This record gives sequence, C-alpha cells and structure tokens, in this order.
Amino acid sequence: MKVTIKGKGKVTLTQQDFVAEGGQGKVFARGGTAFKVYHDPANMMPEGKILELSKLPVPLFSRPHDLLLDKRSKVIGYTTKFVQDAYVLCQLFPRSFRDREGLTHQHTLSLAEKMRDGIGVAHKAGIILVDPNEMNFLVGRKFKTLTFIDTDSYQTKSYPATAIMASIRDPHMTGLAFNEGTDWYSFACVAFQLLTGIHPYKGKHPTIKGFQNRMKANVSVFNPAVSVPKSVYDFGVIPADWRAWFEAVLDRGERIAPPGGTLTVAFIKPVVSAISGSDNIILEEIGMYDGTVTGVWGNGQHLVVSTNKGLWVNGQKSSGHGDVVAVGFSPAMGVPVGVRHPDDVPELFNTVTRQPVSFGLNAQRVAGTNGRVFIKNRDKVLDVVISDVGGGVVASTRKVVSVLPNASLLFPGGVAQNMLGSAFINLFSGGASHQVRIPELDEYRILGGQYDEGVKGGVLMIIGVKGGKTDRLAFRFDDTFSSYDMRTVADVQSGDLNFVVTDKGICILLDADHDCLELSSVRKGSTAVKTITDKAIGGDMRLFKRGAQVLVAQGNRVFTMTMK
Repeated sequence: MKVTIKGKGKVTLTQQDFVAEGGQGKVFARGGTAFKVYHDPANMMPEGKILELSKLPVPLFSRPHDLLLDKRSKVIGYTTKFVQDAYVLCQLFPRSFRDREGLTHQHTLSLAEKMRDGIGVAHKAGIILVDPNEMNFLVGRKFKTLTFIDTDSYQTKSYPATAIMASIRDPHMTGLAFNEGTDWYSFACVAFQLLTGIHPYKGKHPTIKGFQNRMKANVSVFNPAVSVPKSVYDFGVIPADWRAWFEAVLDRGERIAPPGGTLTVAFIKPVVSAISGSDNIILEEIGMYDGTVTGVWGNGQHLVVSTNKGLWVNGQKSSGHGDVVAVGFSPAMGVPVGVRHPDDVPELFNTVTRQPVSFGLNAQRVAGTNGRVFIKNRDKVLDVVISDVGGGVVASTRKVVSVLPNASLLFPGGVAQNMLGSAFINLFSGGASHQVRIPELDEYRILGGQYDEGVKGGVLMIIGVKGGKTDRLAFRFDDTFSSYDMRTVADVQSGDLNFVVTDKGICILLDADHDCLELSSVRKGSTAVKTITDKAIGGDMRLFKRGAQVLVAQGNRVFTMTMK
C-alpha cells in the first residue's frame, strides 16, 4: 500500500509493517511511527479535531500527527507514535504476572502517578479523556514508561465523545455529560485495579449482585460485607491519602481529583501461614527461599528456583540475580542454563557453575516452556539450542517460524500472529512447529497465551479482549493439530494464565477469580470438568511442574501437590 505523508513524501507499507486491523481501519508501523489507514475515508477524524488534540504533549500521548493521503491526495488516515513491545495496562493486574515479571508496588504507584499527571495535563488543555480504560495505556517493558493511546476518542472543545467502557462509566452521570469528574471516577476504577489487582466493584456481596449494581449503590470492595479472592493485595499497599480519595470517589460518590505528590508504598510485612493442604489436596513443602518465588524449573537432576532476590539450584544460592525469565536444560547432562533479559541481548549462564554462556542475538521477547527457551528476533522465532560440549554447555539457535514483526506475540509454548486480520497460532511441540488457523480469535485482541503439553497431549489457552471484556479461551487438538475444540470463560477478572498439563493427560488450572482448581482432560471432545475448592487453594499460588510432579509456589515457598 502506497501512501503519502502530507508534506513529507511517499511511503510504501507492506505486510511486514502490519500491526492490527479493527472496525475502522488498519494500523501499520515502521520504526517509531504508526500509520492508521481508514477502511472508509468518510470515517476519518476531522482535521479540526487533530488540531485541538495537538495540545497534548508527545511522547506521553500517542496523538494524531501527520495526515496520510492516497494517490488522489484524499485524506485516508494519519500518523502517530508507535510504542514497540509494550504491555497493555491490564496485563499488569494479575498477581501471578507481577510475581513472574518482578512488578513491584512501587512500580504500580509510579505508573498511577503518571496516569494522574497525564489526565491533569489533558484537562488543563480543555480535553476530556472520556474512556481511559485499561486497554488505552501502554507500559514499557521495564515498567518505567507510560503512553496514552487511542487519543482520537477523546472529547475536545468542538468534538464531543459518546463511547465508554461499561466497567469505568460513571453510573451517576446524566446522559453523555462527560467532564473532569467522570474522568477521575474512571481513573479511580483503573488505578485501583493497578494497585490491588481487583476492580473496585468486583468480589462478592451477599445481597447486591453484579458489579454494575454495586457501582450504582456505591458499594466497593472497601465495604466489609464484600469478600475478595486471595490473589488481591492487602489494601494497605495504598498510601493513606490515596485510600481516603478512593473511598470518597468509590463509596461516597464524590468526583474530585486525586492527591498530588509522589507516591510511596507503605511496607507491609507479609504474613506467611503454614499450609499442608486439607480436604482435597496434599501440599508438601520442599523448599523455603529468600524473597518471593517467581519461577520454578526442574528435571531429574536439578531443581531451579528463582525469586525476586536471587536464584537457587538444588537449595543452594547460585546467583544474586532476581530477574531470571527462563531456564533451559542441555539434552545429555541436563545442565540448567538460566536466561536474563535486562537489555536487548539476553544473558545466558550455567546456573551450576555460574559461568556465562556466550550469546549475541537481540530479542524482543523470551519465553521458556518445558526446559526449552525461545526468542523472538524481529521477524523470526528462534529455538535457543543448548548443547553439552566437554564439561560445559554452549548455545546456538535454530529458526522455528517466520513471523510478522509487529503483529506477533511470543508466549510460552507458541506464538500468535495476526495476518492481516486472520489469527494463526504456531504451537511448539517436540522439535516441530504446528501452525493452526483459529478464526474464533479474529475478533480478539490477544494479550497472552500458553501452550503446555505432557505425553498424552496438550492444551492452548489464550487471554483476549473483545467488546471491552476479557475472556479466557482453551483449545484442545487432535494428534495432527488439524482440528480442535474450544471452551470460553467469558469476562474473567484475572487476565493471566496459571495452569500445567500433567503426563497423565490432565490439565490443572488455578482459577484466581474463584480460588479453586479446575481439572479437565487434554483429550479433544472430553466434556468432564472437575472443580476443587479447598481452604488451602488461592490465587496467590502459581503452578509449575517437574516431570510427573505438580509444584506450587506461594510466597517464598515451594510445595509438591497431590490430590487425595
């Protein structure tokens, strides 16, 4: 597709530049510039609105910049800032994500500050955000940068807005009278989720059903009658002045701006309770570590445990690095090689000898699964091949699949691609990559995925957003990956995946929304689903496996888990 950037010259946009396609048009990207091209130029944002939005500062706001023209010099779109390889804000909400990625309370408070300050900047410019939902903010990979996106939906002086997600819509607003107060109400709903891991009107109330009814009644999770899942953080992580503001907005219906100043989290000493299972499960502790466990990897010889304070191998501290994202094992000797990804080039090291393993390729993403490590390097997904050589190990790479650099997402066990509006998934099974066309995912914005398998088959789960709601979709395949079945759990609170597939052919999912385990078969067509509730089970746990063992991490401890 050839377009002209008004006043700057012509650009040819190719499939390699494609990012996504929606109801209004297609988005392409090259370098730090995104190109939005409308399907129907009649739906193009008025140039007058682009001028009014120009008051918003860049790079904090990804706002319309230059006009795009077709070959007849007709306006068909615009350019804006492109944020590469970032998280959508809602990906940061689940506790399991925070533990795994090292997202601290100070990080979330800093991001809430940036959101507050940005909204204040827009208000001073006479602009109302209207729909500052959790999909309209992008967060940098190190959690230090925040970008406001979808600014074309903002309300400016001459151009009113009409659309807002139900989960942040002020229930006491009359008609479409959006104003600074409704923005602050919406911000309160999103910021509360960012700080605590739960929407302020989710959880369970004994008599008021449905979060929208709770919103109308001003009954938030601060109400003592409301119960919340174990994955929710103690509300003590909220600074006192912000808690007072949240209560004023969420429980008393006030529409006021949040406090100013720098936010600092209050230190809360974690309460570590001894657990051993109870009615339905048996938990046997196999290790206690310094810091919160972020990852567990094991084979027949070694058990590797990462926390936010270091790395342990077979119970002995191996490294002070608390940011190991994956561990791969050599095929013959089973040597565990840890992977850190602090900068563009991943850092590999032998976790037993603590010696670095040479590696020189850039990676936008790293994902580990079942003792293997994969990286995304622009338009390729590569298998990091760890080989035994002499008394040590070396690392090389093998190309697994070519991908669209801007429209693909690497996750544990596979990669998702949006090929000009059509969803394809590549699943890594054994030494092969199996590509599956999944049309049910076409309308979703895919936020995350995981494919795990045992000797009897595997399960793919996807977290996606459609119509303002987050769904969890599970897929099971036949032996040739040529057909599948699908199960959808709609409107989940926790947008993360926490499951393992055992060698016995059982998929064990920890449902953080309901503090329970869900057991199902990996066999395509099986309808049996068993739910296990137990006082020992909570969304603050993470599931791992070591061969036939199912492992559970909670806080600073690791357990084996078996069913009674």
